[in-house]
Amino acid sequence: MKKVTNKKMTAIEKSLYILSIFSMDKPMLSLKEICTKVEFNLSTTYRILQTLADYGYVVRTVDKNYCIGTQPLFLSAIYKNTNHLTQIRPIVDGIRDTCDETASFFIEECNHRICLYRAHSFDKIRHNINQGARLELNQGASGRIILAYGQRRNDPSGFFKNIRDKGYYVSVNEHNISLFAISMPVIADDGHFVGALTVSGPISRFSDTRQKELLSLLTKYVRHIHIP
Repeated sequence: MKKVTNKKMTAIEKSLYILSIFSMDKPMLSLKEICTKVEFNLSTTYRILQTLADYGYVVRTVDKNYCIGTQPLFLSAIYKNTNHLTQIRPIVDGIRDTCDETASFFIEECNHRICLYRAHSFDKIRHNINQGARLELNQGASGRIILAYGQRRNDPSGFFKNIRDKGYYVSVNEHNISLFAISMPVIADDGHFVGALTVSGPISRFSDTRQKELLSLLTKYVRHIHIP
């Protein structure tokens, strides 16, 4: 989310700022809560929310709270189709169905990684992150892959070059001591970096043999992805 400065904001900036305060943890907000968060007066906030509701970006619930509407979902579908990412969904599902671990696909957004697709393991013991979650970029296997092939792709040596040399990253006992994660880059046919394909699960199911199995599985599926 872009930080708000002291400069006078345009109407579109105010609208986008209001949309940006909704989150997985706080998907529904009252008018008062929105006013408090964005620090706009009541009449301005209400007017913007009415306009956003008219265009489907927010919905006013029966208890007079506000939540995200369906228009962002429609725009998300356009984004995925335009960037040829719809083929990733069945691949993520296929990885989960084959190994019964949670599979995910992450993309980079500024200094965050966005979980674009997620297929949770059917096992009760699993790594739970919601699809659409915005996470820190400097954590997790997918974050390391995104940095190595994105912002740090020009590093001539060191940690991120080592990741590129191997072509994958294994995270064990890093930001969560109970989890493991293995991630590989998805590279488009023209050579540009697209995102990180990841499999993750509880450390109790991880071993050297399991790592080899999952690396082989990820490699197999990555080869099936062809993005112009």
